[in-house]
Amino acid sequence: MRAAGVAALGGAAYVGLPYLSKALQTRPNRTTTSGSKKGAKPVAPARPVGTLHVESTPSGAQVMVDGKPRGVSPATIPDLSPGRHEIVIRSVEGTVRRTVSIAAGETAEVNESIFSGWVVVYAPFEVTISEGGRVLRPDERNQVMLPPGVHELRVANRTLAYESGHRVEVKPGEGATLRITPPPSTLTVTAAETAEVWLDNARIGDTPVSAAPVPLGTHELVVRRAAGGERRYTVTIGAAPFTLNVDFR
Repeated sequence: MRAAGVAALGGAAYVGLPYLSKALQTRPNRTTTSGSKKGAKPVAPARPVGTLHVESTPSGAQVMVDGKPRGVSPATIPDLSPGRHEIVIRSVEGTVRRTVSIAAGETAEVNESIFSGWVVVYAPFEVTISEGGRVLRPDERNQVMLPPGVHELRVANRTLAYESGHRVEVKPGEGATLRITPPPSTLTVTAAETAEVWLDNARIGDTPVSAAPVPLGTHELVVRRAAGGERRYTVTIGAAPFTLNVDFR
């Protein structure tokens, strides 16, 4: 009887071991699963953005936001961070620049008409205005019509040997003013004897007058000697220093 019991017990052990092994293999590894959950990175919340809708007349203008192309008008740009953004709308009719404030969850609207503006140039003498080698002609109101955008203008007077460059921004339907203020040239007057020097009815000193500052342009010059007698001149003073030697003989 005891031998039979041992045999029965041994049989049970023989049958149970494969079952126990299989159960252990299919049992989930709780330690590994729990560890992977602890090591997972949290999902970052979506950043707030706003939307910009751009239209233009004429349509089909290139739209740039903060220096990057974002399509052609009409254009909807849905992924802009809140804050101020630089907008450029460029077409064959000209270029318009705007600064737009974007708010999270809202849509900002920009609608621009792209048409000409003008520049009025004020100078103390006659000047020629050009851009890119092309001479620009003012109209009867002394206005130079230009497409909107930034323009690099050259202002010159060949007689006075004067030339300067100016950057001007023209806005649609608006006027810009350009005032030319050249630096003065210099006047030197010498004579064999002491004499008064008058420029445009204002006394500037006695000879010798050395490197007196004088505005560019045409002036009336009078040199009067103490013993009597004078010399009158009409002088054109340009960018280069001007020198006059007076002879009373």
